Order: sequence, then structure tokens, then C-alpha cells
Amino acid sequence: VRCVQETDQKQMEDGGWQQVPEQNFNDSDLDATILHYWFLKVAGEPYDSPVLRRAREFIISRGGLEKATHMTNIWLSLFGNHDWENITPLPLFIFRNDSFFQYTHVKKFVPQWVWPHLIPIMYLRHMKKVKDLGPQFDIKELYINPPEFEARNEKRDEDPSYYVENMIDQMFSIQQPRGSFGAYTPATLYTLISMQDFAENYPHRANHTRIADAYKRGLAYVEYMYFDQDDSSYQGTLDDGRWWDTLLVAFGLYEIGEDPKKLEPAVDFIIKHGIQPNGGLAYGWEFEYVPDTDDTGMIIVLMLAINKEKYKDQIQKASDFLISMQNDCGGFGAFFKGFEEGFFIKFLAGKFTNSAELFDPSSVDVTGHVLEAWGGMGFTMEDEHVRAAVEYIKGQQRDFGGWQARWGVNHIYAVGAVIPGLTAIKYDIHQPWVKKSIDWLLSIQNEDGGFGECVHSYKLDEWIGKGKSTPSQTAWALLALIEAEKDGYDYVKESVDRAINYLIEDYQVLGRFHDKSSVGTGHRGFLYMHYPVYQHSFTYMAIGRYMKPVSYTHLTLPTIYSVQISVVAVSLKKKN
Repeated sequence: VRCVQETDQKQMEDGGWQQVPEQNFNDSDLDATILHYWFLKVAGEPYDSPVLRRAREFIISRGGLEKATHMTNIWLSLFGNHDWENITPLPLFIFRNDSFFQYTHVKKFVPQWVWPHLIPIMYLRHMKKVKDLGPQFDIKELYINPPEFEARNEKRDEDPSYYVENMIDQMFSIQQPRGSFGAYTPATLYTLISMQDFAENYPHRANHTRIADAYKRGLAYVEYMYFDQDDSSYQGTLDDGRWWDTLLVAFGLYEIGEDPKKLEPAVDFIIKHGIQPNGGLAYGWEFEYVPDTDDTGMIIVLMLAINKEKYKDQIQKASDFLISMQNDCGGFGAFFKGFEEGFFIKFLAGKFTNSAELFDPSSVDVTGHVLEAWGGMGFTMEDEHVRAAVEYIKGQQRDFGGWQARWGVNHIYAVGAVIPGLTAIKYDIHQPWVKKSIDWLLSIQNEDGGFGECVHSYKLDEWIGKGKSTPSQTAWALLALIEAEKDGYDYVKESVDRAINYLIEDYQVLGRFHDKSSVGTGHRGFLYMHYPVYQHSFTYMAIGRYMKPVSYTHLTLPTIYSVQISVVAVSLKKKN
């Protein structure tokens, strides 16, 4: 009932729903609206209700189910609303990991967020799995020109093929300690459906005890993530990112003036549960099998700040991990080395390319965070790894001076990562190419003093650097501008003061910072993510650096603002 009420309340004026909160435009997302409509119909919303009627009108106006993305069509196919024949097939040999096939295994070509989904999806596509749960699951009324196809399960042989059994075995291999498959709730759901289908259709070949155990643990994980989080920010989420969130909050509290001794337990907890034997830090629960470079770079920054001597061994090991992950281009991907765009998978992927990023290429935002970590350790341009990283960043710069970011929206996030990284390694940021990025940042500041950039900036150049202000994006800009001011860019002072004033005014509205737009990037151009801690952690980092009297003697927050922010910092510390 609560889910239905919340869904009804979030319907937009055009009849649809947004994928994520976005204050820069009022139009809805087709795929999000299809899924919301489907949920409401299944939940018992009357067909002729104003909510469903308006949603149908929106979907038809956008081209109907014919225009749904490939990932939406997979869900539609499972319940007979789309023809499995139109789902891109992949050769099943890419899921084999024996003898020669180990060299063509899917894990060799796509990152970890792809193959946990791909294996069960290809099983379901191969078996053409269809589940008839009644007329409420039928939404073919959303087609403009309903296609003619027979929604039925593929006729099963008496015994499964080697490839079918192999895919089931591959699914077992990626179940994580807390029950998820690959750390993602959608991948877990696809896998549970696949295992249930195998057990039902091949009872004489299925390991029922093993499947039952995997199913029980997988379903428990989904229920935990979707329904057992009370009012926390993890309610109904794709995955768990607690180590990333925790380190950002801890670092924000440190910058705002919290006693480092009080923050050591948080760092100790991350080290004990999140850092892996190879020195890398996992993003969150269930990501232990793939520690990533961004988290690792930032945990180094945090450990250096909290107690450099105490954590020196962990810092060195984490740095060694980063060195091992540097791509040949000098940059860093997130989870893997060498997973740049490849023709083989791009050719095979077909329509999947309209729904997801299939590669893990180097990105300037991750590379900037790595430089910030190495700079804190004393690395400079004399180190070959640092030089390679800087050359990569320089080569990725766009004509106007900014960079496209991979994991945050968008060019503002990239500049906010690059400039602190360069100053940390004591790079001369008065070089023309660096100055160009700083001047671009100044040129896009909004009238209210803040900074904002719309998710459309990934596809439409006219949105680059444009959007209503958000605290997180303003903080990212400040992280760059404050470093520039420290290094002699006197003409940025007014811009810095205006940005800080925007943050204070935003804070006073609700008694906390609040991003009205989602600023996290999942898949560029397709999927965006809301990180609730960003609006607190990054703003604390920016304000904390602004308040440091040693570096910014001319920048003094009014006492009332300092007290207010300190109170909020204590409150946030208690909540985390």
C-alpha cells in the first residue's frame, strides 16, 4: 500500500515518472514509466483510473512499448509482453571457462557489473522463459502496433545441454557471502528465476539442495535490500555501497574539524571489513571479490588524514594495488585493468548497447582521486606512474577545458577531482591547459552562486556545465577553486565566496544540505544514481577547506554559520 501511494504521488504532470530526481526538466522517462505503470496494474490499480490512464497516454505519446530499451524488454519478455526472439542472443560458448574457452570467457571482456546479469539473462533468453501470472501482468495495451508472437516457453529436451548446465554452474560461482549474485539485486532476481526454471524442468539433473540454499539466501538478500531498510537511504537500492559512503562521511567530518581520534574507529572498521588481501577497498557489501580503484584511492586520502603513521602499512599496500591497476593509457578504470572498449563484445552485444555501459575504461575522475592519494604519500611528477596519469588526463581534456566524468554528473565532478589531484602531486596548475579548466568552471557559475549540471550533458552538448545548482556539484566546484586560490589564482576569490554563500543559504532552508537532482552516474546516458551522503560529505569537505585559517586567512565564515555547520556535523556523525 505504501509503495502504491508513493508511486502515485511521484507521477509527473505529463503522466509519467522520472528515473531519478532531476530538477532541470519536468519530462518523464519512458522506461521508468512503463515499469511504474506495470507495478500499479499488478498491485490492483483500476485500469481506467486517472493514474494509469495518464501513464498510458504518456507511454503511447513516446512511441509505446516499441521504444522500450533492451533491459526493459527482457523483463517484458519474462511475462509474455515481448518476444524473446527480439532479445539479442549471445553465443553460449562465451560462458565456458574450460580448456581453450577460458580465453573467450565473458569475464575476459566485460566488467563485473555486466557478467553477473548477462549469464542468467542469456539462460532465460535461450530457454525463452515465460511466466503466466494472470491478466494483470499483461500490458500489451501499451503497444501502438501490437506485434504478433506466441509467448511460450521453449520446448525442453529431456536432458539439458552442456551449455545450459554450464550456465547454472557459472551462476553458482558468483553468489556472494550474503546471498547476492554479483552484488546486484537485478542480477540476483534474474539468477533466482533461472535456477528455479532449471530445477522445475530438469529435476533429475538439478542439485535441489544446492539450488534451494542459493535461492533462499539470494531471496533474503533481495528482501533485505528492498524492504528491510526501514527509512534508510538503502531502501530499495540496486546494491550496497557502505564502504564508499562511510569513507566519504568520515573524510567530510575530518575536514569540518572533527577530532581524528574519534574517526579512527570508522577507518579501522573499513580496514577490517572492506579492504581486501590485495590492498584494494571494496565499494560495499558483496563487492569484496572486485575491490576498485576509486574507493582505494580515497581510503588512502582518508588514512593519511586520520593517522598516517598508524596506517602506513595499509597505505603502502593500497598504493601497490593502484599501481597494479593502472591502464596502459595512464588512467584508471574502476574495477579492472585493460577493459577498454573492445570490438568483439561491442559487435556481439547488439541492442544491449542502448541500455548499459559494457566496458570499464579509464576515467579522469578516478584518475584524479588516485593522484590525490599518491600526492599525499609524497609522489610527484618524478614518478613514472604519476607522469602517465597526468598525460592521460591532459589527453582527455575537451576543447572548452573540462572533462567528461564517469561516476559523477558530470564535467564539474571531473574538474573537482582533477585539480585537487594535480595540486597534491605539486603540479604547476598555472599551465595553460589547467588554467583553461579553472576558467571554464568560473564561466558556468550560476547567479545564485552555486553550480549545477544536468544529466542530459552526457548526450547533449548544450547542457554541458548547465543546470540548477545542487550542494554536491557546488562542493565539487569548490574543491577545485579553493585549490586554485591557494596556488595564486586570486581572481577566483569572489566565486569561492559566492559558492560558499549558496551552500549556507541552501542549508538554512531545511536545516541540512539537499540535492534536488541526482548527481551520481551509473551508466552514462542511460542510468543515474542518487547518493544521499554526497550532499553532506562533499559539502563538508568544501566548507572545511574554506574554513582552514592557515590557508585562507581572508575567508572567514560568520560565527553563526560555523556553529550551525558544526552542529550538523555532530548530528551526521551520530547517524553514521
